[in-house]
Amino acid sequence: MLRRKITSFLLVLDIAMSSLNTGDIFCMDILFELFEYFYVDELFKSFNNTIHHFPSLLKKGHVQLHIRHIDAHFRKHILPYIDINNVISIRIQNMYQMAPVNLGQFSEVRLLVLHNVTELNWPTNFPKKLKYLTIYVRSKATQEIFKKALSLDNIERLEFNSTFLHFHDCSDKLEKPSTIRHLIFNSQRCFIDYQFLLNNMPYLQSLRSTNTYYPHRFKINSGSFTYLHTVDLVCKHIDIDAMIVLLTNIAIHSLRRCRLININNSLSTDIANVLISCYFPDFCNPS
Repeated sequence: MLRRKITSFLLVLDIAMSSLNTGDIFCMDILFELFEYFYVDELFKSFNNTIHHFPSLLKKGHVQLHIRHIDAHFRKHILPYIDINNVISIRIQNMYQMAPVNLGQFSEVRLLVLHNVTELNWPTNFPKKLKYLTIYVRSKATQEIFKKALSLDNIERLEFNSTFLHFHDCSDKLEKPSTIRHLIFNSQRCFIDYQFLLNNMPYLQSLRSTNTYYPHRFKINSGSFTYLHTVDLVCKHIDIDAMIVLLTNIAIHSLRRCRLININNSLSTDIANVLISCYFPDFCNPS
């Protein structure tokens, strides 16, 4: 099946490539659409020496571009020949190997993925229209990096990957509230501080986390989430009764979907949902 798909793709590509000589506008549109399935370095490697005035063709077709390497080669041989306003996503595989390029110049980028992030290599500037940010932290200072991510403007979705995440000061407040609506923690060992989230993430709508340790133990001083409608936690060491009490306190007016998985004593998702529906039916029956 995969071989057939590849063969079909190459056939369409060959037909579209031939349109360059005939000026067939329809085939040109197909070619531009195919280009959007490649990373920009793949495009230049495959077509720059094959298609005459290839960079001009990309600009003319307003091809949406995806970047996965920002290294010395990209900075010298690709960046000067593309329209940065056509770049919509950037994935940096290793922040240690990133060339000195200002990410803020890619004003139309919506998705940014950063690997091996530390406080020292945290970017100075970010794209102004960035909506979706994924971070893989390689540092013990995970809390500081998390706060930096929350402080960015206009971010709607944050996926935070780290080996360990634990907040030390639940009363800590950022200079301004975070705009993040959807938060995902992927950690080998994660302790969620709901008070910190309450203090700094007033627009939070969904919370997902893996390897969440003792998710029921944190005390809430005051407040509840206004928009939090989805909670999805894979937990270790959870007291289901205490967790339900906690959830009713922090999201009593908004929570509509809740999934709790306890990987220690095999408390199934179905059982957790049944218990929650018994304690607070509105959790599982949205109005």
